This record gives sequence, structure tokens and C-alpha cells, in this order.
Amino acid sequence: MRFNAYSMSKAVDVYNVPRGAAYLTTQQIITYATYFIFYALLARVLTTLEVTQTGVLLATQAAFVALTQLGLPSSATRYISSNIARNDPETAGAVARTILKLCAMTGGAGFVIAAIVSPIIGPSFLGRPDGGSLLLITFASGLMLDFVLLFGAYFVGVGSYARSLYQNATYVPLSRGLGLVLALLGYKVLGIVLGWAIGGLVALVLSFYLWHGRLPSQSSHPVKPLLMFSLPVFGAALIVFGQQYGDFAILTALFGILPSNGIYYVIVASVSSLSVLWIPVTQALYPALSASHATEETQAISERLSIAFRLTNLAVLPFGASLAAIAPTIIELIYGPEYVSQWTIFAILALASIFTAQGAILTTSLQAVGRTRQVLLVTMAATAVGLAAVAITAKFLGPLGGGIGRIILGAGIVILARRSMESSAKTHVGSALPVAVLLAAGVGIPLATVDYLLIGRLTPLMRVPILLVVFALAFVTISRTFRIFRASDFGILKDALPHRFHPQLRAIEHLIVGRRKDKDHI
Repeated sequence: MRFNAYSMSKAVDVYNVPRGAAYLTTQQIITYATYFIFYALLARVLTTLEVTQTGVLLATQAAFVALTQLGLPSSATRYISSNIARNDPETAGAVARTILKLCAMTGGAGFVIAAIVSPIIGPSFLGRPDGGSLLLITFASGLMLDFVLLFGAYFVGVGSYARSLYQNATYVPLSRGLGLVLALLGYKVLGIVLGWAIGGLVALVLSFYLWHGRLPSQSSHPVKPLLMFSLPVFGAALIVFGQQYGDFAILTALFGILPSNGIYYVIVASVSSLSVLWIPVTQALYPALSASHATEETQAISERLSIAFRLTNLAVLPFGASLAAIAPTIIELIYGPEYVSQWTIFAILALASIFTAQGAILTTSLQAVGRTRQVLLVTMAATAVGLAAVAITAKFLGPLGGGIGRIILGAGIVILARRSMESSAKTHVGSALPVAVLLAAGVGIPLATVDYLLIGRLTPLMRVPILLVVFALAFVTISRTFRIFRASDFGILKDALPHRFHPQLRAIEHLIVGRRKDKDHI
């Protein structure tokens, strides 16, 4: 897609949210299928102590990325998409060129500092003599991930969702798969971090190739407006890091690098796979909302949010409730009996994932309309309360306190972000929420009952097919009986999927919706 075509395209055509969400959903499915396999094998290849050390290194990589990116990828997506919407690809190209230079400066400086301190703090930080080498490789992988994420932001900014898919479908499976292979060959934790570094290098080369010749520009964009937008996002990114790893850090600080913390880390990472249900929506929404805001189309923003929240609520609540209902079976099947002790945390976080989903859409919307200071304030306030809850409750409840803190954090972001966003456009956070709760109860209660009756009688592998049948029957029965879904919901999916999948989609629609004519509109 060359950019002289943009002058003849409207933002709604360039940023096709359903089509973009389809590409990004495929990307997330690949990502979380990889993570699913990675963590399942990690729990069997490494000891629980080594799993904890791997979690600490992954948190270190995330901290490096958060500190060195300065929120620039988010700034790139917004400024590129808004200039494309104004038919100004030259300025969009200048934005990309300037931000790449800034990212190289901050990432390079951060890596030099990291290379100096790694040999000094590494052994004591990880509690092993090769800790310095492990930290250095982790920081190198973080530097490459900086650029991979930046180019991913470029691709989304120009509406090139397919290239974002190609990039991520290379990085995630290669970095995790190669790491596991090396760990199996006896390199253990070292093999895991080597996989991150090599996968990042290959994905970076591919990113350069996919971006070459797009938005060519010899000019530079003024740095100040870019930093004015990105610095609050940078602050929010640091806080998001605190959201993702703060509870793990608090548990490690309170109890040390213990096997139980490794189990908690794996459990939390498992629940995060549910984000495949909302991350594609937020990624596709961001440039679309930014383009609508640039052209002052407030009603379009509200309509897009209504659709996003309806579909997200109908997807996340039922699937989260289903996983919560069969948490002991899922945990034992994937990770083994020693991980089952924390199934309660898995169930709580699966149910609370609806807050994470809604909060992600709301904070993305605030960024899209340029209200980055509100994003910073919202995330700061909610994270402070959530981590305080972890610190207080973990002393008495152990890792369960981490789960409670995550619930408080997610709910806080939804409440505060919704209040901030309502002044710009109606958010429709509660769209389809009552029927989503009904559907969640309708599938969750039968699943929990059957799972309870089968535990102790059948192995987890034998229970799963029965539970899948119960889920399918309950989902279809409740959906048809209470008319949960509309034909218009499937119309959105038809816009997103290639025509060759339409016959299968119609069959699913007839099964869930029936053949009645639905004239409702979202």
C-alpha cells in the first residue's frame, strides 16, 4: 500500500477497524498460543526457582523497554494516523523519521548504562554467579524489542495491520521457541534469554524490510510537540509496568525469590492470554479514533466505542467466567499438580479480566483524543491503590493478595478513565453488559458444577472434552433463548473476514442467532 493512495482515501477506509481487528486478532492468537505452549513447557523444563528467575529477567526487560521508549510508539501511531487523515503523508513521514532517531538515542544510552551495571549487580540480583551475563543479554533483547515495537506502531499508524501481523508472528514464536529449544539442550535460563535476543534481532531485520520505502521523507518533525504528547504516555507506561510486575516485585521483596512466586508469575501470565479478546480491538481503534478526532467527528468516536464495548463485554465476560469455573482442571492439565494450589488466583483474575479489557479501551481512547495527561493521572491513581492493596494483603494472604490488588487496580482504571473520557465522547461502557453477565452465569455455573463432579473421577485430559461439550451446549442455549447476539454483530465479523469464511460464519450465526431478521443497529 503506497501512500499516494491516501490522498484519495477517507480515514474510515484506511483505518477499517473490523478488518484491522481481524488481522490483530490473528496476531494475538499466534502470540498467546505461543505463550501458552511456552509457559506450559517452561514449567516442565525449568525448576520453579528457575521459573522465578526467568520472571525476574522478563520484568527487567519490560522495565528497560518502558524506560527507554519514552512513550514514543504511541506518539508515532497518533501523529502518523492524524496526518494521514489530513492527507499529509510528508509530515507523517517526518514524524516517523524523527521518532526513530529519538528512539535510537534513548535506547542506545540506556543500553550503555545497563552494560556497565549488569556485571556489578547481576549475581546478587538473581542469586546466581552468571547473573551479570543474563542481565546483559536481557538488556540487549530489550533494545531490539524497543525498535520492533516502534515499527509495529508505524504499521498500525498507517493502517498496515497485515505487516504488524507479519512482524509479531515472527518475533514471538521465534524468540520463545528458540529459547525453549536452547533450554532443553541444557542452557536452561541462559537459553531462554538467548532466544529473546536472537528472535528480536531477526524481527528487527524483517521490520526494516517491511517498512522500507513507506512514508519516505527527508525532513524532520519538531521534537517538542512529539515529546509533549509522549512524555505523559511515558509516565503512564512506567505505571503500566508497575501494574504488570508490581505485585510480583512486592511478593519477591516480601518473601524472596521463592518457588511459590514463580508459580504465581506463571498463573498471572496464563490469565493474560485472555487479552486476545480485547488487545486487537484497542490496537485497531487507536488510529481510527485518532483520525476521527483530527477531523472533529465526535459522533464517529462514540459509535466506534459503542461497538467496541458491546463486542468486548459479550466476549470477555463469558470466556472469563468459563475459565474461572474450570480453573483447577486447566491449571493441572497445563502446568501439573504442584501449580493447582493457586487455582483460586487464576479464577479471580479470569473473572476480573473484564475490568482490564474495559480499562484498556478507555485509556486507548483518551490517548487517541490527545488527553495523555488524564491517562497518566488515571493510571497513577489506580496503580497506587492497587499496589498498596497488594502490599497490605500479601502479608496475610500471600500470593492471593496479588490477585486482589489486580482486581482493585482494574476497577479503578475503569471508573477514573470513564469519567475522564465522557467529556470528549459518550463511551457506552455498559453496552450489552447485562446480557453479557447473563451469558457468563449461564455458561459458568454448569461448567463449575460438572467440573466439581468430575474431579477425582477422571484425569484432567479426560475431563476437558466433556467440559467443552457442556460449554458449547450452554453457550448456544443461553444465546438463543435470551437473544444475546444480533445479526448486526455478525455483520461486523463479515466485514472483517475474507469472503471464503463467510459460509462458515453464516452457519455459526444461524446456530447462535437463528434465522430471524434483526433490524437493530448499534
